[in-house]
Amino acid sequence: MGTPASSFDSRMERWIQESKLPWMILKTDLGLHNLRKHLPGKPARILDAGGGSGSDALPLAREGHRIDLVDYSDEMLKAARAGAAREGLQTAIRFHPADVLQLDQLFPEPVFDAVVCHNVLHYANDAQALIRQLAAVLVPGGVLSLIGGNRHTIPYRTAFLAGDLDEAYRQIGSRNIESAIFKTTMMEYSIEEIRGMLPGAGLTFTTHYGIRCFADYWGDNETKLQPEVWGKISKLEYALTDKEPYNLLARFWQVIAEKMQGVRLRSSPRRNPGGARTR
Repeated sequence: MGTPASSFDSRMERWIQESKLPWMILKTDLGLHNLRKHLPGKPARILDAGGGSGSDALPLAREGHRIDLVDYSDEMLKAARAGAAREGLQTAIRFHPADVLQLDQLFPEPVFDAVVCHNVLHYANDAQALIRQLAAVLVPGGVLSLIGGNRHTIPYRTAFLAGDLDEAYRQIGSRNIESAIFKTTMMEYSIEEIRGMLPGAGLTFTTHYGIRCFADYWGDNETKLQPEVWGKISKLEYALTDKEPYNLLARFWQVIAEKMQGVRLRSSPRRNPGGARTR
């Protein structure tokens, strides 16, 4: 699998519209809320790998961190640059038009205190290779934050959101699902599978969180758009994100890992692109 940059470039208008929905905003905000617990106390140098239109990079830059955003979609980068310009953050964020599977060419030495790779892994055709690339640019003790779709919840999503119980039955055990926005196939993983990939990249597992533990399984979108209702859902989401077993049923997982001391790994040969930040 590999998603061409054109898939993201051609659907930017739809992406911008979708990114304004409350459940999309929650996904970004809750992921950053969890990440902040693991960042160093001082301003950090952070890589946003597959950072897309800057939904993670901009808030982190506002907080004083130095950001390098890498993405291979011209339209995504254009939107991110425009956002940085509107907020006067041009000097806080450096933009790199490149594939995230080529990070070791952009940054030959480990230089980042933290790496954020949110909503990218399920578009990579080799998840292990991508994780190795992310780890290679982290300094020892540096923090990696990964967010991806939880493969175990694919049948739940279909049953509750699409109302299709027959298709939910067929999806038991599946890891593939189509992106409604970018019209491409995503390959999803479980938390256990991601944990198993970390040691080979010189990373140790720290913890995991659940994102949208409740929101994807309750009510319809029209009801959820009511401010009072959404406020209650958000309250639940922040309460459940770090609580087992509830977070194990979240539509998305967030895994936090740390670069082992004394480890210097360079990536194995690359295959096809694994690129832009997506939903």
